[in-house]
Amino acid sequence: MIRGLYTAASGMLLGLRQQDVTAANLANSSTVGYKAEQSAQTAFGGVLAKRTNATGGLMPMPGQRDRLIGRVGTGTYIATVRTDLGQGAERETGQPFDVMVRGDGFFVVQTPEGVRYTRDGHFDRDEANQLITPDGSYVVDTQGRPITVDSERVLIKSDGSIFKLVPDEKKNDDGTTSMILREELVARLAVVTVDAADLTRAGASRFSAAAANVTTVDFAKEGTSVLQSTLEEANVNVGETATRMFSLSRTFGSSQKVFTTINESLERAVREIGRV
Repeated sequence: MIRGLYTAASGMLLGLRQQDVTAANLANSSTVGYKAEQSAQTAFGGVLAKRTNATGGLMPMPGQRDRLIGRVGTGTYIATVRTDLGQGAERETGQPFDVMVRGDGFFVVQTPEGVRYTRDGHFDRDEANQLITPDGSYVVDTQGRPITVDSERVLIKSDGSIFKLVPDEKKNDDGTTSMILREELVARLAVVTVDAADLTRAGASRFSAAAANVTTVDFAKEGTSVLQSTLEEANVNVGETATRMFSLSRTFGSSQKVFTTINESLERAVREIGRV
C-alpha cells in the first residue's frame, strides 16, 4: 500500500510538470518564432514479481518455483523535455526588416548574456541604424558583427544577403533621364543550424548552444531560405494543446483521488492497530 502511495504521488508530480509544459506552449501560441516543447515520460525502476507454486498445490512442481511474471512499477516521471523544431505558419507583414527562415536554421543575435539563436525575425533599427531585436539585442552577420543599415529601402534575398537600394539616374536614348535602384550589398544575415538535443531554452523564442554544435547554413545544399517581410508564427496547435491541458487536469485529479484514498486507508489501519 505504501508503494501505491508513492505511485500516486509520482503521478501527481508528473501531471504538474506536464501541465507546466503545456501551459507554456499555450501562453506562447502567439509568440513569433516560438517552438513548442514536448515532454516524454518513463517509469521508475520496478521490482520483480514472481509466482511460486504455480500448480496451486501444497508443494511446487519441479521447474515451477519462482517463475518470473513481470515487474511492479513504482511510478512515472518526466524523462526529458524536447523542443519541436517543426515549421510554424508564415505571416506576411509588409515590413522590410521582418524576416523568417523557411526550413532549418536560426538567426544569430548578440545579447548581454552572450550569443543566442532565434527564429523570431521581427527586426528593426536603433538610433545608430543597427539591426536589432525588439528588446535591443544586436542581429549579427556571418562575421559575428552587428549589422548597420542606413536606409529603409532594403532587399533581403533568400540567402540572407541584405542589399541597400540606392537610386541612380540613367540617361535614356531619347535624352531623358530615369531613376533606377542599384543594389548595394550591406551584409549577410548569420543563419545557423543546431540539433534540437543541443539547444537550451533561453527565453520564449531564444536558445543557447555550445559553439561546437552550431553549423553555418549552406543555402545551396540544405533547402533553407530567408523570406523578407514575413514572420513565422509559433508552431503550437492551440486546439490540440488546450484539449491536452484538460486531459492532464483530469489525470492529475485521478492521481490525487488515489493518493487520498490510500492515505485514508493507512490512517484507518493505524487507528485499528492502536485499538488492538
